[in-house]
This record gives sequence, structure tokens and C-alpha cells, in this order.
Amino acid sequence: MLVALLSAPGVVLAMLLPAGPASAMGKVVCDVSGQPTVSVASYDPIVNHNGTGAAHEHQLFGNIAWLSLPNPNTSNYADLVGRTNNCRKVLGLAYSADSAAYWTPTLRYVSGPNAGQLVPAQQFTAYYRAASGDDFGAARAIPADTRLIGTEYNWTCGQNSGARSTPVQSIPDCSGLPGTPGRTLTAHIDFPSCWDGVPPSHPTSQYGDTRDNAHYAYRVGRSCPAGFPIGVAELRETVQFAYAGTGADVALSSDAPMGTSDGRSLHGDFWQTWSQQDFETFLQRCVVDRSAFSSSGCQP
Repeated sequence: MLVALLSAPGVVLAMLLPAGPASAMGKVVCDVSGQPTVSVASYDPIVNHNGTGAAHEHQLFGNIAWLSLPNPNTSNYADLVGRTNNCRKVLGLAYSADSAAYWTPTLRYVSGPNAGQLVPAQQFTAYYRAASGDDFGAARAIPADTRLIGTEYNWTCGQNSGARSTPVQSIPDCSGLPGTPGRTLTAHIDFPSCWDGVPPSHPTSQYGDTRDNAHYAYRVGRSCPAGFPIGVAELRETVQFAYAGTGADVALSSDAPMGTSDGRSLHGDFWQTWSQQDFETFLQRCVVDRSAFSSSGCQP
């Protein structure tokens, strides 16, 4: 539940800090099956601390090992790393290179003729850039098995929607747009890119753990704050929804539990279960080393 998330050490929902435009040289698009969402269910393997409780509904992207697990809330790193996923190949690496797990709250209609129906995600993209927020630059790999909750967010009507591409903090009015990628309701969630150096420690018997967030902080401008000197790759999850309405008839699954509305409870989850060596190769060639950048390999 989001209430549990907010009570976890080091986790605060940041609603007032709009993230910048979606831009990065290292990009992973998860839609190989033709449908970016691999699962829609009320579980949350990071926040859930006992392996049995329910959570608000999520849509999961990337790793599809969830589909074969008897209880995703009890999954561990070994269940996910290197497993089959729904993401396009990068740099010609193995299909399972980006086996990371990404998830966000679902969006549903809450009124009108479609009330109760899911608003489907039409595209999911994971952008990786330098710790400074630049397209190229220093970007140390996020340590294996790190479990993070991204709390800085914004909404737009897509990067090609003119004035309505300006980031806002609640679901905007996207009516009149065609609803195609770049011109449809889009959620952007940024993750912290400054680390204190304490590695994750998650025994296989442990279910749910949000403590990793206490060891990460958001950059201030282009620099890391005191106590978090190590810059790691900055991740942004971007979800484009098949929706071009006014915003008045939809809400996130996390809005009501948070006592809010209009998409102001937006957040994202990331479980670092890439094949680690492939992750390091991807960052080195697509983010760190400008001379090695390959447009087709880094932006499939």
C-alpha cells in the first residue's frame, strides 16, 4: 500500500518538483509483445513486507517472470535477474539483458460510460542518463538488487503536444489530441541518482524492503547533495496512456489510498535486476562514453 511506502524510512512523495523533458541517450523501450504491460495486479514486491498482503493495483513492465511465480510478493533477486522480458534489445546484447522490473499505479476511468475500465499503457520507456541529468557523462551502474521508489514526477500530454507538453503536477486536459505516442497523456517518474555507497542487502527470505531509498537522494541542480557523493545512472520511467480526454474522468489506483486525486499520487518502482555486466556495458557505451554512442543500439 502507498501508506506503507510513505511510512518507510527515507521515502517521501515529492509532488512539487517537476522533472524535465524526457531525454536521454540510453533508452529501453518495453513493448516487444505489442503490449507494453506484462501484468496488471494488486501486488508490490518492494513495498509489501510480509509476502501475503495486498497493494493498490499496479501495471508492471519489463520483466515477465512474475507470470510464472506463485506469489510475486515473495519474489527475490534470483527469480528475476536475467529472465525473459518485454524490452527491445539494446546494443545487440542478449534478449534478457534488461530484465529489470518496472511498475507504476494503474490508471482507470472513474466516471462516464467507461467507468471501471483500465486505461491501457500504449508505450513504456526507461530512460537512462548521466547522474548530473545530462545525456552524456558519469553514470555508475546502480548496484544489483537495488530496490527504489521514484517520487519526483510530472504529467504532460506528450512531447509533441505543443503548449500541453509543459510538465504539470496533476493529470492535464489532453482533449482534442489524437492519442498517439507523443500526443497523448504521459506520466514521467524520475528516480534519485545520488548514492551514499551502502550496498543493498536483501536475504532471499526477506519479503519487501524499501530501505534502499534511505541510501539515495535526488541531485540538487547538477550536483549530488552532502552525504550522497556517488553519482549513479539517473532513471526515468515514462508511460504513455491511450487517453486524450479532459482528465476529469480518470484516476490512479493510488490516488484514493493517498487521500488525493488528479494523479497526484504518481510514483514508480524499479528493481535493479538487469544482467549486471550488460547494464554496465549499456551505460558505458550509451551514456558515459560519447564516442561509443550508437543511435540504433542505444535507442532501439
